[in-house]
Amino acid sequence: MSHYTIKALRIGELYLPHGGSLMRDPIHCWLVQGNGYNILVDSGMAEIPVIRQRLKVGGSGGGHPALLALLAEHGLTPADIHYVVLTHMHFDHAENLDLFPDSMVVVQRAELLGAVDPVPSQRVYYWQSSIDNLLARKRTRKVMLLDGDHELVPGVQLLSVPSHTEGMQVVVVSTEKGRAAIVSDLGDHYRYWFPADARATKSPQRSLSDAFLTGNIRSESERTWQKAMARVVASSDIVIPAHDFRVPTSVPEQWFAIPDSTDGDLAHVPPPGGFN
Repeated sequence: MSHYTIKALRIGELYLPHGGSLMRDPIHCWLVQGNGYNILVDSGMAEIPVIRQRLKVGGSGGGHPALLALLAEHGLTPADIHYVVLTHMHFDHAENLDLFPDSMVVVQRAELLGAVDPVPSQRVYYWQSSIDNLLARKRTRKVMLLDGDHELVPGVQLLSVPSHTEGMQVVVVSTEKGRAAIVSDLGDHYRYWFPADARATKSPQRSLSDAFLTGNIRSESERTWQKAMARVVASSDIVIPAHDFRVPTSVPEQWFAIPDSTDGDLAHVPPPGGFN
């Protein structure tokens, strides 16, 4: 059996309007290591000045400097990354690809097509820079376009789950304690996976005790999204959302289905010094 470890790399934060205040939204990449492989799941967002110019929102971190520093903390450079797996191509998940000219970038073909011609409500989330960085790679053999489920390497399975986007994929990683699903924005906070559990959300919904909470940014129907989440749960032992402050920083050392509290479910408190 091939076992791996997963490290959460928080590349930065976005400060997004939410209910009359600002929500701090952590942006993660994921470093999967084992059996001689270094796999980066998502490549994160651009630096905040670029995001502020395009979207008029603030934040911290992002870009080449943040990602390089995070890799260095684990003794790595971009040249050490064998695969960059994109769960999808929204701007906060698929920038910085130009740092990895020698890595194999893995994305669903439907996602690339969806990025080029997105559903209207998602046009703002797909940036031309992400598309250009993918299409302009010097060696086309360094892009792997998938048409459905795929075993990337033994112990790392990619599940095609159209939902949030047309080519959404989830990375299921075998670890010593079980299968961990890096679910990205299929359910980006624990409350989406456990909407009736007070440990996962400050507003539990008893009517959803046998279902999931789906997001508003979607390319598919709610029923399709529900089936996608159910499929991931059936294929894994824990889920790791993309934008929750409570995600484990090291798996399998930290192993839990639901966080101990709702702290970080929605963080509205401005950081010291205010918003940049």
